[in-house]
Amino acid sequence: MPPRPISSTFTNFLHQSTPTQLQITFTTLEIRNHQNGRFLNQVQRQQSRIILQKMPCSDVVEITVADNLVFSFSFQFHIPSSEEIHDIKILSLPRPLSHGRLHVDEEKLWLSFRIDAPDPTLCVEVTHVYQGISKLERCCAPLCGQMP
Repeated sequence: MPPRPISSTFTNFLHQSTPTQLQITFTTLEIRNHQNGRFLNQVQRQQSRIILQKMPCSDVVEITVADNLVFSFSFQFHIPSSEEIHDIKILSLPRPLSHGRLHVDEEKLWLSFRIDAPDPTLCVEVTHVYQGISKLERCCAPLCGQMP
């Protein structure tokens, strides 16, 4: 079975008409940490998940990072108007996370963000690189105006 293209999977989900959730399980997740431009460490995980959910009655999508090293978190972005999805602007991240960027291509999904600290020299830059879709699971979400 040929690998599922990541950006095509995102595009198909984002531009479908019915609101749903999509859980994507990736074959590998590589997490890299840097501080002040210096490499700290790298962790590799298998079968890591993210969950995409279209928000009812809006053009916003929420992604939940289910398998982070410390805690799960969610962030939102606007559905891009073009069919081509590559660099996506993140609307906001939960504190202490900031400076989020999302990049999607056919083979990888990159999520990068900073973990802020009161002392700027202690901030940590984190990059998640997801590769290889191993499983897709859809779940229906409530329609606009309906209770979950």
